[in-house]
Amino acid sequence: MASTPAARAEQEVGTIETPVEAGAVRPSAAVLRGRVRECDRLLPRPGTVPHSDVPTVGWREFCDPAGPWLGRCVEEWQERGGFRHRRAGIVLVAFRFGWLACCATVPEYHLGVEIPSLEGLRVVVSGEGRLSALRTTGALPAEAGPADWWRQLSDAFTPLAEALHALGGPEPGSHEYWGNPVGSIATVLWRLQRGGMPGDVVRSARELRAATGRAELLDIDPDRDGPWMRRRTCCQWWRGTGGYCDECVLWDSSARKR
Repeated sequence: MASTPAARAEQEVGTIETPVEAGAVRPSAAVLRGRVRECDRLLPRPGTVPHSDVPTVGWREFCDPAGPWLGRCVEEWQERGGFRHRRAGIVLVAFRFGWLACCATVPEYHLGVEIPSLEGLRVVVSGEGRLSALRTTGALPAEAGPADWWRQLSDAFTPLAEALHALGGPEPGSHEYWGNPVGSIATVLWRLQRGGMPGDVVRSARELRAATGRAELLDIDPDRDGPWMRRRTCCQWWRGTGGYCDECVLWDSSARKR
């Protein structure tokens, strides 16, 4: 069996051992709860969007290409970015979900607490059609490791990729889709690092990247000046008015210099 954080040390109820504690005294449950709350402050996580009268939609219902939600979400991106090519809005829906799903789950892996479960996922959709937030319930088993984390994220992402293809986007297995959740692993951890979160974020990123089986979609170099990660696919946002992401694949391109 592959090594997991849980296999590296004795476990506490509701927690697993992860890189943040390697070779150090494990933080108390109160400290870990405080760090999770800090993640809520630093990232758009399920707990940071207040519950309101805005209805939530089941994930499978949202991903129905014949339903009212997904197509409107694509159009919202098209309108917001002023894109001429419809592919941009389609890929950005994949970007948005990949980002929110990693924000909802990667911090817990890094901190060594139970990873939220994406089973039974519901989403908040704004009146404009924007995918605003995720609503998760429950957690993966305490012994869950990187492979378990990726399995549930992949299971949630696959119907989205298939539905976006049905709306005219790339094939479901396209790197244009899958580069978004893979790339977001490091972006989440980079933001935690910048926010002062302890632990070896590069190690966490490498462990989760390896679990995806798509390591070629994310470059990690801790000796690089500036952000230590680079995506290897484009989210398309640069085509609009959003500028370039910290981890943009176009970081060193001639297009970006113009």
